[in-house]
Amino acid sequence: MRPTAIQAVILDYGDVISLPRDPAIVKWMAELLRLPEERFLHFYGALRHDYDRGALEPAQYWTKIGEAAGIVLSVEQINQLRKSDVAMWCRLNHSILQWADRLREAGYKIAMLSNMHADMVEHIQSDGAWTRRFHCLTLSSPLRMAKPEPEIFRHCLRALGAHPGQAMFVDDREPNVKAAEEVGLLGVLAPTPQMLRENLRAIGFKPLPEK
Repeated sequence: MRPTAIQAVILDYGDVISLPRDPAIVKWMAELLRLPEERFLHFYGALRHDYDRGALEPAQYWTKIGEAAGIVLSVEQINQLRKSDVAMWCRLNHSILQWADRLREAGYKIAMLSNMHADMVEHIQSDGAWTRRFHCLTLSSPLRMAKPEPEIFRHCLRALGAHPGQAMFVDDREPNVKAAEEVGLLGVLAPTPQMLRENLRAIGFKPLPEK
């Protein structure tokens, strides 16, 4: 697909629009669960797809993680973990947001498509000033679907009024990029901001994000 055909740019949230998860919060959560950080992150990720697509409620998700860790979490501890999970992902990459503004000024439609659990969706919707730059937000849990399921990409395209061949999708995870490409979008892998710039430059896409 030629970049000149692109009329819409769809951005992931975690590790693209947002900075990586806050390591200090990861450490605190692991300590609360009495786990090494690596083990905590394993349990954190194991049920994440179901959580992000709304198949698990927040309290259910954290209760299951507690069970996997061998402890019974109190209601207060679950509430603390829920709040910390949101805070962990709240640091925004302002270079990417500025790039989104430049894309919109250049005439592109822009969207955010993210796997996002109910607590994070509530936060994003209540902290809405920065999200107004996007033509649409496609957030997984209210839709009961999540990447890499193809229908979530189609849902976002319908909201944008774009055909697959007119849209570019940027994500930090290769399975999600491949899923977007199978739907017909131009996929761009962005595990880091530097790699995003390099991969966009390689296909001749402009404007590029600032460093």
